[in-house]
Amino acid sequence: MIGFALKRILAAVPTILLVSIAVFLLIRSIPGDPAEIMLGEGADPASLAAFRAELGLDESMPVQFMRWAARVLHGDFGQSIFLHQPVAVLVWDRLQLSASIILVAVGIAAIIAVAAGLYAAWRQDRAGDIAVVTLATLGLSLPSFWIGLLLLLLFGIKLGWLPVVGYVAFSDDPGRAWQYLILPIVTLVVVEVGVLTRMARASAVEVLRLEYITHARAKGLSEWTVLFRHALPNAFAPTLTMVGIVVGSLLGGIAVVETVFTLPGLGRLIVEAIYARDYPVIQGCLLVIAVAYVLVNLVVDLLYPIFDPRIALE
Repeated sequence: MIGFALKRILAAVPTILLVSIAVFLLIRSIPGDPAEIMLGEGADPASLAAFRAELGLDESMPVQFMRWAARVLHGDFGQSIFLHQPVAVLVWDRLQLSASIILVAVGIAAIIAVAAGLYAAWRQDRAGDIAVVTLATLGLSLPSFWIGLLLLLLFGIKLGWLPVVGYVAFSDDPGRAWQYLILPIVTLVVVEVGVLTRMARASAVEVLRLEYITHARAKGLSEWTVLFRHALPNAFAPTLTMVGIVVGSLLGGIAVVETVFTLPGLGRLIVEAIYARDYPVIQGCLLVIAVAYVLVNLVVDLLYPIFDPRIALE
């Protein structure tokens, strides 16, 4: 188990390094002079030269990367050109909100999906299976912004149960803050439960066809014991992989939901930085999202031996 964990951790180090290089080169490959874009076309040559020197743009690319990487390792992501704040502070503040929404939504979606997928596999090709697959496909097909708008219209405007616009920080009023997050979380649950349910069902169908399941039933064990004690641990491993992929992808794709519900999360920060051509913020956000994606999948790999006895045995 320890050896497996060390291998996965060591494998993540070069991945993070490659991700850092890719993010750095991606920002540097954007057409135009960053200094001229940030200061405006009317900036005088002296100001442009001073600004390039401040950002290190007058150095070679390898030197720029090494200096930037050294600052990042010390937690310095630079200064926001538009907001005039440290990028690390901005990203951390916005990331907390986005991570809270994503982790709660994916956790709820995973619980629902595993139960629904296991039930659908148990009732394969019957009415229950068809109903679960239909609902999962429907949720998967609907755009998140459309679901969010419908929820706002119903629970915010028609019924008046939940707030429609704005946000209250957890530090100010935790109870009120969660009221603003209920609809975004439900929106993501509706969308992601479809993906996870289909994966959970496919895995459970495959496991329920194995010989050890037939042997367990032949021993007279109840269906409840067969499903949750014998089938679920082996069927959950592929679904766990999909959970990691979903969490990572939502970190970069939650901007739509945050825009619909006017939440100051990481996604909206990226959108605002793109419109403002705030390259330090864009670079910091992309790096954090990419590294978080790698770390989430690393955690998933480390959890695999718990659910898959074959990996634990190896």
